[in-house]
Amino acid sequence: MVAQTTTIETVTVIRPLKITALLCLIISLGLMIAALSTNNWLRTGSYHTGLFNECTDSGGLDSLVKPINGSPLPGQCQKTKDYAYVKAVISLLIISCIVILFASISNILGLKSDDHHRKYLYHKVATGLTFLAVLCDILSLIIFPACFYNIMSMLQIRHWELDYSYAIAWGAFSFAFTALLLKICDKEHEEVYYKEKTVYNPPELA
Repeated sequence: MVAQTTTIETVTVIRPLKITALLCLIISLGLMIAALSTNNWLRTGSYHTGLFNECTDSGGLDSLVKPINGSPLPGQCQKTKDYAYVKAVISLLIISCIVILFASISNILGLKSDDHHRKYLYHKVATGLTFLAVLCDILSLIIFPACFYNIMSMLQIRHWELDYSYAIAWGAFSFAFTALLLKICDKEHEEVYYKEKTVYNPPELA
């Protein structure tokens, strides 16, 4: 009599949305670090300021006159003035960077885990952390121009431009928000297929 053996194989398929969300988080983290480390959030003439330093460009007619009181000499930089809203923006963006880092790690652990319950937990944690990062980003991007507008009259200069560092921060927010949407849309954390295979073993010869 032919012996029959049935085996069931479990095949887990990772959706591309998870990989795309992870890439968006990594790009967002890199852009936010760039926005924090550059000194071009605001500009007027030869003067430009970031969150940590303010600088005056050297060369050109604009650099011969200090654009605002207390600004650095042409070709030099100094610490940004001690404004409470700047400290708040820095704190929010640093929190966002830390949260995005942990969200990325949680996402990677979810992709690598073989346990379905842990996969679900890791992806839930990553989604929650990404939401927190997006919230911190949008708050900082609203607070910065709104609060600066209130003190602009004190600086005696009306013409100001939001510079490329602020645009980079918006780019970081856009990628983080995209990652959040991808994780929310991906309701099923993985697709599991069960493949049944029947093997017929020939009888052993006596």
